[in-house]
Amino acid sequence: MSIKHIFFIITLIIACTRISEILADDCRIVVLMSHSESPYREVLAGFQKTITEQRKDAKCNVFVMESDKAQISQKLHDIKKIKPDIIFTVGTTPTAEILRIFTDIPIIATLILDDAMIRQARNATGVILTFPIETQFYLLKKFLPEARTIGVMYNPSENQENIRSARTIAGKMGLDLYPVEVDSPKDIPGALKVLANGADVLWGINDALVFNSLTAKQILLFSFRNHIPFVGLSSAWVKAGALYALEYDFYDIGVQCAEKAIKMLQGAKVSTLPVCLPRKLLYTLNLRTARYMKIKFLEEYIHEAYQIFDE
Repeated sequence: MSIKHIFFIITLIIACTRISEILADDCRIVVLMSHSESPYREVLAGFQKTITEQRKDAKCNVFVMESDKAQISQKLHDIKKIKPDIIFTVGTTPTAEILRIFTDIPIIATLILDDAMIRQARNATGVILTFPIETQFYLLKKFLPEARTIGVMYNPSENQENIRSARTIAGKMGLDLYPVEVDSPKDIPGALKVLANGADVLWGINDALVFNSLTAKQILLFSFRNHIPFVGLSSAWVKAGALYALEYDFYDIGVQCAEKAIKMLQGAKVSTLPVCLPRKLLYTLNLRTARYMKIKFLEEYIHEAYQIFDE
């Protein structure tokens, strides 16, 4: 091998090393979270572990927005100085802030219920917190095979389209949806009286006006007094007396988001990575409520539950 060839090879090795260093320096990810406790912490753990396993050169800068407006402004200023390749937001508030300021940096968002803000931004994608109606009704038929009429209260200004879609899906699955409109919290007692005469089960949906901490007690008391099981909305509701609820695997949601980030770092455009839903199906059961309402779950359903309340 001639000296010229040796010199060329050495030069090529040095050039590749420098390119590798540049790529390492350029792989900057900013994570902005609403809070630092669970489930935000679980999402972050899944995201960071997956990223570091796939990209040793990746560096995650984590910011938490638990502060006043002045401090939030400073954090956003610090993020601009980092010049990230990707921004990962966890929670509605940081997502809204980041989308407002950054229009040319790829954004991955999660722990948000409404994907409208993401879909309106060309530089954003993510994993939203919702389960397909088909999945919810599938689980209902599985746990309550004799139930046919699904009662649901809803605020039309928030859920009119969702209820219309749910009614169509229910019909295709051999179920009847019995929706009752609620325009104000004052309408809830009357709506429950209507449902008492026709519903086999009461379905909880994401509706801020109808289902919240202030209305939970009267809804669960109605469920117990009328022996109409309430299903949804989370493990907190199940612990309080709901029969069951679907649950999210927050760690895996972080993994899902990291997989999107890795594809972006490999050159994929945001437009090729559509908004998606959590891929893992978990559920929580309340066996105390089941016994009171004389509902028997198959042993395999109990065994496969993510969490059980039985006190």
